[in-house]
Amino acid sequence: MKKTSSIKHSNGLTQADLCKAKIDWDEQGQPFSEQFEDVYFNTDSGIDESRFVFIEPSHLQERWQKHKGSFTLVETGFGTGLNFLLTWLEWITFQRSRQTVDSSTNKSQQSNHLHFISIEKYPLDKEQLAQALKLFPQLKDVGEQLIALYPLLITGFHSLQFEHYNLTLTLVFDDVRHALPQLKGPVDAWFLDGFAPSKNPEMWTSELYSTMAQLSREDTSVATFTAAGDVRRGLQGNGFKLNKVPGLGMKREIMHGTFIQSQGPLPNKFENMKPWLNPPSKAIKKVAIIGAGIAGCTTAHALARRGIAVTIFDGNGIATEASGNPQGAMYAKLAAGDATHSDIYVQGYLQALRWLHHHLEIGDGWDNCGLIQLASTEKETLRQQKFIENTDYPEQLLHLLTKEEASAISGLNMDNGGLFFPQAGWVSPLRLCQELTKHPLITLQQERITELTESESENEDQAEIKQWQLNQYTGYSHVIIACANQSQQLLPNSYLPTKSIRGQLTYLEQSAMKGAEIPLKTVLCGKGYIAPANNGSYCLGASYNIRDDETEMRLTDHQKNLNYLDDFGQEFQQLHQELNNQNAPEFPGRTGFRCTTPDYLPMAGPLVDEGTFDEEFTAVRKNLARYPRHEAKFHSGLYVNIGHGSRGLTSAPLCAELIAAYLCEENFPLAKEHAEALLPNRFLIREMVRNKR
Repeated sequence: MKKTSSIKHSNGLTQADLCKAKIDWDEQGQPFSEQFEDVYFNTDSGIDESRFVFIEPSHLQERWQKHKGSFTLVETGFGTGLNFLLTWLEWITFQRSRQTVDSSTNKSQQSNHLHFISIEKYPLDKEQLAQALKLFPQLKDVGEQLIALYPLLITGFHSLQFEHYNLTLTLVFDDVRHALPQLKGPVDAWFLDGFAPSKNPEMWTSELYSTMAQLSREDTSVATFTAAGDVRRGLQGNGFKLNKVPGLGMKREIMHGTFIQSQGPLPNKFENMKPWLNPPSKAIKKVAIIGAGIAGCTTAHALARRGIAVTIFDGNGIATEASGNPQGAMYAKLAAGDATHSDIYVQGYLQALRWLHHHLEIGDGWDNCGLIQLASTEKETLRQQKFIENTDYPEQLLHLLTKEEASAISGLNMDNGGLFFPQAGWVSPLRLCQELTKHPLITLQQERITELTESESENEDQAEIKQWQLNQYTGYSHVIIACANQSQQLLPNSYLPTKSIRGQLTYLEQSAMKGAEIPLKTVLCGKGYIAPANNGSYCLGASYNIRDDETEMRLTDHQKNLNYLDDFGQEFQQLHQELNNQNAPEFPGRTGFRCTTPDYLPMAGPLVDEGTFDEEFTAVRKNLARYPRHEAKFHSGLYVNIGHGSRGLTSAPLCAELIAAYLCEENFPLAKEHAEALLPNRFLIREMVRNKR
């Protein structure tokens, strides 16, 4: 029986509403949709039909030769992934034909990038996908790579990076009517697939065609298997010039065409993109990142992967401050009743897992040993039960454990059950940052930046361009500030209400512990956390002190951490008692300072010019929905990626991809409403709405 979600969502599908594809497999293994009573592809020649209907009319090879930067193709109806895999093969052919750029020159050369976005309301799961693709042995290589990264059936955006191909697949499991307006745009090509209008009328609507027009640019192509009159008239009425041609096999006629802005109503871009989410484009020359923690290093790698040379500045080197903890718990702490918060952290968690599997070997800087979020109080027990009752996440993401189940999984005698994240575990931020910054286009400059100034110079066309100077280093077109609590010193005139929270870790060395080794097999989180022993030591912590800038370790905070042991089962309770009986033992450990925000979401994105914004968008004080429809003024090429708190291992990779999408003018890796929730200047807008500025 499907659960009813009480978590607040916008108009998209809730997790409880998401329905897996119901498939009937015939004797030949062909999939037939029970939901739509139709086949997924031509049973005689699905590949030939897909090429004929979608690939060939879109002239992809020819257009990719002329295109610079990211080429975005949006498909309605992912199905078995056939169109994506064939487009991928076309992309491989294109890449082999073009002259590659030698990255060893260390010059900023933005690579051509293909972003394939596909929206699916009734997704296949991984097993169904694998079964369907067995019908196409010629697609075995790319098919297996797709299956390896294919996500759990969770509503929302799933951004999958195929790094060696400069290819991103963003799967959106949602209703197209909600998902399409959540795209940033622009779109270069459309594949209108899915099931026939007579079988799937909810997709083929006037809203679909008008949103397509808002997201398209001049010469955006469209291709579809149907030539139905309603579809043809809907597309033509929104600016698409169409050709109706004979089909292939059982398809009598198909259509393809081009968006012509002068034909039909001109789309209002501010209906699709709020001004404060849309910084002006700027040529990428030199890029600097200030801060070499988890936020800075993930951002550097996301840009370097796109062929952009990056210099990271940090006076202390890689992964100090909070990113210097030897073991950090990596999971998604979800908020009952707050869909935006939970959606972003679930997406971030899944993205982080993909990054970890790609960049690190298990046992070398991380371990996906699982994590139990303990229900150590009655309040937490009720919160977890309510969350599970109100959601329908797959068990591979999380599920409840009884006390007995928690004991079996952890290897200890537990007093409580909790929420179990089977794919989670612990990560060494330092080890991850070291691996990410090995990219040849990333340079580390060990210097603390104390001064950030903007200047103007002339380019080859004698036009004035704005550049940034960092201390004595000049000529940077783009700067990403990722130095956590130090960011305010570089941006004294920006309203970024972060706060610093001191955290102290305690290391429990096994060699100094009396008795047998405690056989902890998974990460435990209660009021604090503890991870399985690594290099002969347990990492226990962390204290939580607001408005506290003490850098030296304190015995009182060690004692606070030791008190957390009482949550972690009878073996650790016994250890706690033994330690209390010792005479003021001294413990190794470390202190660090988290950077958090009032709503506990990171800040990732461009910075508006606050003085100008205050004057030109003063109307938001009366009605946020009636803001002026014109461009906002931004600080040219200036971005921040801060405020990750204790969850940077979960949120940093997703925010890094978002920053890279801004700079490279790509579609976002997450919904537009979620990008807005991460916008650095959201607090400025909120203060204006509250008339506090």
